[in-house]
Amino acid sequence: MAKIYNKDEVLIDENTNNPLILIYVGLFVYFVGLRPISGYYFGDTSNYALTYNYFVNGVKIYDPESSEWVFEWMQYHCSKLMDVHGFFLLIEILYVVPVLWACKKLVPNHYAMLFVVCMGAFSFFSYGTNGIRNGMACSLIIVSIACINQNLSYKIIGIVLAFLAFNIHRSTALPIVCILGSFFVKDTRYIMGFWVASIFISLVAGGAVESFFTGLGFDDRMGGYSSQNIDASMFSSTGFRWDFLLYSSMPILLGYYVVFVRRVWDKNYLLLLNTYILCNSFWVMMIRASYSNRFAYLSWFMYALVLAYPCLKLPVWEDQGRKAALIFMAHFAFTFYMFI
Repeated sequence: MAKIYNKDEVLIDENTNNPLILIYVGLFVYFVGLRPISGYYFGDTSNYALTYNYFVNGVKIYDPESSEWVFEWMQYHCSKLMDVHGFFLLIEILYVVPVLWACKKLVPNHYAMLFVVCMGAFSFFSYGTNGIRNGMACSLIIVSIACINQNLSYKIIGIVLAFLAFNIHRSTALPIVCILGSFFVKDTRYIMGFWVASIFISLVAGGAVESFFTGLGFDDRMGGYSSQNIDASMFSSTGFRWDFLLYSSMPILLGYYVVFVRRVWDKNYLLLLNTYILCNSFWVMMIRASYSNRFAYLSWFMYALVLAYPCLKLPVWEDQGRKAALIFMAHFAFTFYMFI
């Protein structure tokens, strides 16, 4: 008989949150948001700054017909009120605070630890300083996921945020579609089977699949990405990356153990897990592409949530604290390894 957890049940009733997390978040947002305008250290920061200053100087005006009009609208109106540093600070707030809110909504008694684990993901800092538009849009998707299993008011908020995310960065069409798929196809067996099949598809017909997705116009930037655009700290080489496939599989293997071995079912966890698996399946099929780091982030932005949620919310092991600590240490160690 499966153990079904549909309410706000927690593994440990005692609240383990520390209010100091809010001070830490404030300091992180302040220092990272007001970082130097440097393309060498912070990737696309300089390119975003250049575009924003075009708005400030009147060289560029708002185009309501832009395919990503929400971000253009933000740049245009913010350029009337603040300089580029103020704009980056605002973007950092919109990147970090939604994730913190979602953590509190998903795991209220342990949201501080969940948020720390999210910050420890090796893609977290990069998309707060480099791919900032994608990062901000995906943070809104995280809030949308946290809202979808709530009451009607929250569902509406989730839909609105998903709409805004899509019009900030069109690539979020993938997680949005996968959320819908996960909401209606709840049997994780089929979704995990699709992930396994995606590995074989990638090995046998990866080039054809890459051409197919590029031809769909899923994201106009994809066809223009080259190896020079890749963050070397994340993807130092192209080809079939077995190391990153192994990294991606960790939340899936944990999910298999939780759902099928321990038979602990939680509607929020199943939504997170199934959405992650579907998004990651499409990356696996695109794994050889030189721009696949961008595609990978469309699943990896959920990585820490999918990994930590069962450790903090669901009764998976008898010695839960020790095993959760080992999982989190391994998670942080991978991030540390990738950046040394």
